[in-house]
Amino acid sequence: MKRFLALCLALSLALSLAPALGEEEKVLNIFSWEGYVDETTIANFTAETGIAINYAAFASNEEMLMKLQANGASEYDIIIASDYILSLARKENLLLPLDKEQLTGWENLNPAYLDQYFDPGNVYTMPYTVGVPMIVYDPARVAEPITSFGDLWREEFRDSLCLLDDARVMIGAVLKTLGYSYNTTDDAELAEAKEKLLALRDNVRVLDYDTAYMHLLSGEVVAGYLFTPYVVICQMENPDLVAVFPEEGIGFGIDSLAIPANAPHPQNAHLFLDYLLRPEVAAHVAEWQLYTNPNLAAGPLISEETKQYAALNVPEELLATKEYVEDVGEYESVYQEIWMEFKLQ
Repeated sequence: MKRFLALCLALSLALSLAPALGEEEKVLNIFSWEGYVDETTIANFTAETGIAINYAAFASNEEMLMKLQANGASEYDIIIASDYILSLARKENLLLPLDKEQLTGWENLNPAYLDQYFDPGNVYTMPYTVGVPMIVYDPARVAEPITSFGDLWREEFRDSLCLLDDARVMIGAVLKTLGYSYNTTDDAELAEAKEKLLALRDNVRVLDYDTAYMHLLSGEVVAGYLFTPYVVICQMENPDLVAVFPEEGIGFGIDSLAIPANAPHPQNAHLFLDYLLRPEVAAHVAEWQLYTNPNLAAGPLISEETKQYAALNVPEELLATKEYVEDVGEYESVYQEIWMEFKLQ
């Protein structure tokens, strides 16, 4: 009898281990900013595959990296984050190499957004959204058109600007006006940028990260420096607003998908990435996110109304000036100190 019970127990144990040895359980855990994957995409993927998606949000790239460093983010299957932070995660061996054989739609991606500094050869990451910060202003309230970031120092803009509350993006823009790199570690150049940035403080009414566009739409400010989707939203709400790429050169960013090295469901993660590569899915994401679309095959499926916005059409000559926020090592604290002094001035 004991032998019979032992055999039954062994059989039961073997059956319970079967999913772990073969097909994964129907679960996918995503970690990104709040709402960065829309509910329709999630619902359609689940309906097609039976894989339930659990979505957890982080407040910042840095929070995400800390989780990966602490435990390898072993509870997450996919992370969506910014280029510079994924570069750090890659260097620390926190990401799983992508199995391109499972990504049947890889050829749909625009080569212009592949093989970038943060992941040469796209061994670990797949582009999701592409963006460039821009100046947006009300032409009825300015004496002359704004064409450059340097124009924001004009006396007429006293207490009437909204800037992004982001040290690296804003100091990078100031460095561009001086002809320096977005990511300089030269002490003299940073000191010059600090002096110029502090001189802009009297013109700044609001510092905001997530809702900067609202201050422009409400009329509280005359001009703002905004991320791509918020530029589009501003012009959707008020077509009279003008959006311009700073003529000194542009900041540039690619948010990408990656699979943590200890992901519990890597097969499901690859299924989701391949799903996002479909032209019709990528087109829906582009229409919903309002970022530049990195999927060439999706282009013809995106409405002409959406594609006409300036923020989604970076001029070719400006692409040559693009710079990412990159890891600057110990100088990161210098940038943050400059920004904090600016905010407290």
